[in-house]
Amino acid sequence: MSRKRSARRWSTLTFCADALLLSLLLAGAGLCCQSAYPLGENWGLLTLTAAVLGVMLAAVHNLPRFRWAGLVLVAEGYALCAWLLWDKLALGARTAAASLSMVLGGSLDLPVPFPKGERDLFLCAALALLALPLSWAALRLRSALAVAAMTYPLFLPAFLADQLPAWPCFLLLLTAWCVLALTGAFSRKDGAARARLTLAALPAAGCALVLLTLALPRERYVYPTWSEQVQLALRSGELPSALPDLLGSGPRLGGSSSRVDLAGAGPMSLSGRTMLRVETDVAGRLYLRGISAGTYTGTAWEPLDDAAYKALGDLGGYEPLNFPALTAPGKDWHAVTVDLTGAPGNCLYVPYSLLTDADELAGGGFVDDSHIQKGFGVGSYTLYYRPEAGPDVTMRPLEGAAAQAEEVYRAFVYEHYLEVPEEAGRAVIAWVERINARRVSADLDESYRSETLRTYWPQLGAAETVRAYLAATTTYDTAVPAMPAGADFVDYFLNQSGRGYCMHYATAAALFLRMAGIPARYVSGYVVTVPSSGKVNVPESAAHAWVEIYLDGYGWYPVEVTPTYGVEEAEPEETAEPEATPAPTPTPTPTPTPQSSAAPTPGVSQAPAEGPAGTEEGPARTVDLTFLRWPAAVLGLWLLLLLRRRLTARLWRRRLWTGGTNAAALWAYRLQKRLLPWGGREDPAVEELALKARFSQHTLTEAERKRAAEAVEAERDRVDAALPWWKRLAFRWLFALR
Repeated sequence: MSRKRSARRWSTLTFCADALLLSLLLAGAGLCCQSAYPLGENWGLLTLTAAVLGVMLAAVHNLPRFRWAGLVLVAEGYALCAWLLWDKLALGARTAAASLSMVLGGSLDLPVPFPKGERDLFLCAALALLALPLSWAALRLRSALAVAAMTYPLFLPAFLADQLPAWPCFLLLLTAWCVLALTGAFSRKDGAARARLTLAALPAAGCALVLLTLALPRERYVYPTWSEQVQLALRSGELPSALPDLLGSGPRLGGSSSRVDLAGAGPMSLSGRTMLRVETDVAGRLYLRGISAGTYTGTAWEPLDDAAYKALGDLGGYEPLNFPALTAPGKDWHAVTVDLTGAPGNCLYVPYSLLTDADELAGGGFVDDSHIQKGFGVGSYTLYYRPEAGPDVTMRPLEGAAAQAEEVYRAFVYEHYLEVPEEAGRAVIAWVERINARRVSADLDESYRSETLRTYWPQLGAAETVRAYLAATTTYDTAVPAMPAGADFVDYFLNQSGRGYCMHYATAAALFLRMAGIPARYVSGYVVTVPSSGKVNVPESAAHAWVEIYLDGYGWYPVEVTPTYGVEEAEPEETAEPEATPAPTPTPTPTPTPQSSAAPTPGVSQAPAEGPAGTEEGPARTVDLTFLRWPAAVLGLWLLLLLRRRLTARLWRRRLWTGGTNAAALWAYRLQKRLLPWGGREDPAVEELALKARFSQHTLTEAERKRAAEAVEAERDRVDAALPWWKRLAFRWLFALR
């Protein structure tokens, strides 16, 4: 017995080692998450929280007795703090989820519309919850594997998305892992030796890792191909929905990513599942744009550099996506509601001639001139647009501040959306020269001349020209293999393969138009035909890519460049796949110069706080977690009561049936006294045994202990059975007497 008690004696050395190790684990995990995701900036508060939690839980786990009681007190403290700070924690949770969504979606520039303090507070609360199981794994199980399993998954998505945590923070965590793995072999009896090794190994392991970092700089590391593919999948949307792409089932369309991987544009494989549900009162073809990209690299489309947008500024509060709608102030506006049933990514799919501005937008935010970022929890949204605000004869020039903003943005467009890499430019020139040499002819659709302003005929004519000559010299093919490694995408498509689908056509057309002096960019999304009922399901087969050209004084205008692309009117709930391009007609033709254009009709999207002219908000939904406050409080209280009842019952049985016989008799007598207010009866035998244990020089026998314990337990069961149900609840749960 004395040996057992000495093993449970408080050890200051063990406590210090455990507190330091646990604090290091918590600080490393918390700071890694804080630096990998934009979850807060107050590293001092987070470090202090980790230290306090480490010391507190190390003290609890090193208690000689009543460890469970200490953990219950900690849990009750958690519940009290959660109750007092619930509103701030709920706001912080929504903000943190939105920040995490931005990181994994590849959009880091959208400001989070919540105070940063709530994010810091939520991260500290999350660290406190992690501390309970982590302390058990580190200080009781002494399992480095269990600790790694609890901490590494926290920032694994950040690793895959190439948003690495700060290296010093990760070194803290890595040092704790190594020391725990080194000391985990010690048994509990060797606590002092383990503590000494822990205190010695922590600085040694930290110095070794620092020296290893200096010897092997991280900048020299090259990511494997599979890692780059996973990064792209994470930025494109949810990883589970991208797994078919990683397994080689084809590229993803739909405008869900700011980076378009052209090197992986192989055979398409579509599931047929519904991606969007759309409702609007405007029937006809509807283009829903997702994210546009402006930089061609030869193997991908990427967003413009952040420095360019910083130089542009905020355009006085105007958004480039709103410019077209502002040119038709007298025309009717219409609403469109979009349900994000299965669409990937973090963007909202919006129509052209968008009327909803940044002040009216609920559940999202404009990101540069590229797209609208989806807010956390948004599943359905309503936007307002002017589908008739095309560049036609009724168009009104922009005035005042809007005209000044458009002029500033126009200069930005001509500076950044005319760039063509040298190799791609040579490929386009070679293609044009081959057309001239073979005297290829193409049918041009000049219907735009009666629909648009004469000012824009050259631009629209150039778009129609490139569409027509692409149709005459290439073949639409969704089974085209991916381009060879090291090739330029446009060169391979125009001058070697001659086969492709919308990604190929939109890329080639955008570069051709840029070389003609017309600002153009790649954009993708969904195209659907809205029936007269106004409701339509948009399948995955409706994913599409097209080109936007910039019209001075108007804004970005969509042009369709994929040959024979259309939507089946007979089945409005689906968008049919484009049919194969007819064979080229070899007849003489002049050099391709701007002549005509066919432009698609504007499209659909997002939810404002108020519509035009005071219209009430559409069905935009955001996640409101306040309704969970009371259920969470009730559930937490019930768990605490359950834990208290179990621990009390365990304590009763332990004191009655183990340990000294005299102490057991005295404990039985105390319990008997506690039963009296509930209708319990005194047993003279129990009182006699208690007096004997207290004042006699003799030690009670095991038979006497058994008699006292069985008597008090039988009386407790009798009292419990005799109570009415409402008193029985208090007897069992509030006072934990059974």
